[in-house]
Amino acid sequence: MTQTPSGGTPSTLVASDLDRTLIYSAAALALDDVPDAHAPRLLTVEAYQSRPQSYVTETAAALLARLAAHPGALFVPTTTRTREQYLRIRLPGPAPRYAICANGGHLLVDGLTDEEWHAGVRRRLAAECAPLAEVTAHLARSADAAWLLKERNAEGLFAYLVVERALMPDTWPKELADWAAPRGWTVSLQGRKLYAVPRPLTKSAAVAEIARRTGAATVLSAGDSLLDTDLLLAADRGWRPGHGELAAAGWGAPHVTALSDRGVRAGERILGAFLDAVASPVREPGPVREPGQEAARAEARSAARGGAAGPAGAARSAPRPPAAP
Repeated sequence: MTQTPSGGTPSTLVASDLDRTLIYSAAALALDDVPDAHAPRLLTVEAYQSRPQSYVTETAAALLARLAAHPGALFVPTTTRTREQYLRIRLPGPAPRYAICANGGHLLVDGLTDEEWHAGVRRRLAAECAPLAEVTAHLARSADAAWLLKERNAEGLFAYLVVERALMPDTWPKELADWAAPRGWTVSLQGRKLYAVPRPLTKSAAVAEIARRTGAATVLSAGDSLLDTDLLLAADRGWRPGHGELAAAGWGAPHVTALSDRGVRAGERILGAFLDAVASPVREPGPVREPGQEAARAEARSAARGGAAGPAGAARSAPRPPAAP
């Protein structure tokens, strides 16, 4: 079993994306190949406007409850959702002590924002990126009402659009990304949502801060989108499902397992892998890393050591230095 440091703090931090990684909307279940009579039983983990919104399989629910209660693991939900959106979710098992919302903009401790962390994030975004108002104005000018369904401001940190994918030109996200890059912003298309996010705003920097506070020696992670790349690169081990932006791009790294499972069944596989890794922390010799991949991973760690939030970062050296945002 994983050893727990003195004081009872788990030594393995498990930081996982939620939507389309552990939890799934009805549209993202990917059960079309399963006869109705053999479809897995589902547990609702989120309601929105009094209607079921997100699900896990019963098997995944049991695995998640075990992981959340495991004495050797600290499970940290790590999401691009706003705080309001995250707090709608009711995951199986004990309530997480820590959670990361708004792509790292909010570090929650027992459900409340760590204001010092958030203030540091705000200062860095103001110093390094074009202001949100400039980005939202460009989105309003360039998006077409024929396929734009909603515009959203995520807690004054980033913006996202809800779009009709079938009507939106395939070239538009790339054109937006090209415009955003020199202004310090990145673009991610996930299902019907297109995100414009400041490059320094990353999940991995907040994960590095939690690891620093808790003394966790190992970080495991999982995610499916471009906004999870830094999280995966900065972890000791990671997993990505067979769907999503990263799978579509064929993205990978030597320490990240690319699963073939898609949809809600991928959530089961990821949770099972987390539990196996927590129970068997001895590392096997890994494959030789390509120089470019190792450089990208080193950049991720270096960014977090300096409190950076991107493009990737979550230092895993021990002891971990302070990681002010």
